[in-house]
Amino acid sequence: MMIRAAIYARVSTERQQSQQTIDSQLAVLTAWVSQQDYELSPDHIYKDEGASGSRLDRPALDALRDAAQMAAFDVVVVLSPDRLARKYAYQVLILEELRRLGCEVVFLHHPISDNPNDQLLLQIQGAVAEYERSVLAERFRRGKLQRARAGQYLGGKAPYGYRYIKRQENMPGHLVIDEAEAEMVRTLITWLIEEQMTVRQIIKRLNAGVWVPRSGRHQ
Repeated sequence: MMIRAAIYARVSTERQQSQQTIDSQLAVLTAWVSQQDYELSPDHIYKDEGASGSRLDRPALDALRDAAQMAAFDVVVVLSPDRLARKYAYQVLILEELRRLGCEVVFLHHPISDNPNDQLLLQIQGAVAEYERSVLAERFRRGKLQRARAGQYLGGKAPYGYRYIKRQENMPGHLVIDEAEAEMVRTLITWLIEEQMTVRQIIKRLNAGVWVPRSGRHQ
C-alpha cells in the first residue's frame, strides 16, 4: 500500500516571499517525497506565506490539521521544526496531535535523533499526551457524575426489577420500577433473608418453578 504524504512550508516575511524561499522549500520537500516513492496529491501541499511561526492560527496549517483529522495522509514532511512553529510548546502540541492521529512527521533538516534536545522534545510530547489523557479521563468522570446526580441512568441494560425509559425532549433517560420483576425481587429477598436459603437452593427453586428470566432460559 502506497504511503500518502503531505508537505508543509512557511515563510514569515514579505522579503522571504520575494526571495522565493517558499518555492525553494516546496522544491526540496517535493523532491524528497518523490525519492521515497510516496504519493503526493496537489491538495496536500500546504504553504503559509507571510505567516508568523509564533502563531498557530495559520490558514494552511489549519487546513493540514483538519485533513489529518480525516486521515487524508500518513506522513507530513517539513523542512525543519521552526517552519512548523517558532515556539517550542507549539511544536510539541502539533507533533503530539499528529502522532495521536497516526500521522508521522518528518523534518528533513532536523530529523529526530538521540540528541538531548530531540529527546527532550519526545519527553515533552509524552508528558503532554499523558496530561491530555488525564484531563479527558477527569472530564469523563465528572460528566458521568453530573449526569447521575441529575437522575440520568448511565448504564446499558436496565437491572432486573427496572425498565429503562429512553431520553425524550425534556426528560433524560431514566429507570422506572417494573412491578412484575420487582415482585420477583421481593420474593428472592424473602427466600434469602427469612428462609435463609443459599444461592444454589434459590436457583434450584427458580428452575423448578414457573419463573422465567428475561432471556427466556433457566439457569
